Amino acid sequence: MSDVKIEKNVKKVAVVILNWNRKDNVLDCLKHIYELDYPLYQVIVVDNASTDDSVAAIRQQYPEVVLVVNDRNYGAPEGKNIGLRKALESEMDVVFMVDNDIVVAKDSLSQLMKVLDEIPNAGTVGAKMYDYSKPDILLSAGGIIDFTENVSRGRGDCEKDVGKFEKVEEVDYLWGGAMIATREVLEKVGLFDTEYLGYWFEDSDYSVRVRKAGYKVIFCGPSKVWHRPHKTIEQFSFRKKYLATRNAIRFMKKHATAANWAKYLFYAVAGIPYAAIQGLIVRGSMMGAIGKALGIIDGLLNNDARALKMLGKRE
Repeated sequence: MSDVKIEKNVKKVAVVILNWNRKDNVLDCLKHIYELDYPLYQVIVVDNASTDDSVAAIRQQYPEVVLVVNDRNYGAPEGKNIGLRKALESEMDVVFMVDNDIVVAKDSLSQLMKVLDEIPNAGTVGAKMYDYSKPDILLSAGGIIDFTENVSRGRGDCEKDVGKFEKVEEVDYLWGGAMIATREVLEKVGLFDTEYLGYWFEDSDYSVRVRKAGYKVIFCGPSKVWHRPHKTIEQFSFRKKYLATRNAIRFMKKHATAANWAKYLFYAVAGIPYAAIQGLIVRGSMMGAIGKALGIIDGLLNNDARALKMLGKRE
């Protein structure tokens, strides 16, 4: 892809996709990436030691892809970082970060790039995300950091799209499943924080760091992508609640004021009994509530052992 002819006034975009055991998804993702109406300088796929023949399939069907094959699963933040470092080695101007279970609209990237060109000091720009199985249901329209029980919340989550989120506007954070960032931002702000273990908050953390560095975090309503939600982790399980809460505490330690802490702890602690009762009634289990409580405790005590063991990583 590096020999693609790019006009002088067109920014060079490198696409970075992280994959782990999602062969069919990543192949479909690549198919749509190559149908984008914006010229691509480079497409990089980082494979986190997949065991489902993803690597062989990518090499066979997309030999032009720059394929980085990791020796083990480094997790999402470091896996993305490996791809970003590879992109920064090239002459790219902008990175388009795309999850392997994303299907992009043909004009999604050009819409993002238009925002980058038109809004001064835009550092990162994200797309509007829909549910692939329910194409008119929103999954993400940017997010709000409110320091309540879950620290942050997405705008439009699971709502039918009725035109409410068509604007281009600043938001508190973006979901990193389909967003662009400039070389300048990546070099100044740095990459994703690998201390977020497992799932969640590395994206919102990055957005906050971008804003603290003086850049704008922009949601682009006209840019559309579709996400295939998968059930690798059950929504109200001990595992999900523990990891999400543990990461929320790390986020709080990095970015929260004393007033933010007071608000968060009030909502989080008060919400545990409610979650336990709801878990018993709806799912017959309190494990989600227990996971949340332990996530708060371990996060406050800087105890990573449980999360590392849960993720199969050595301390």
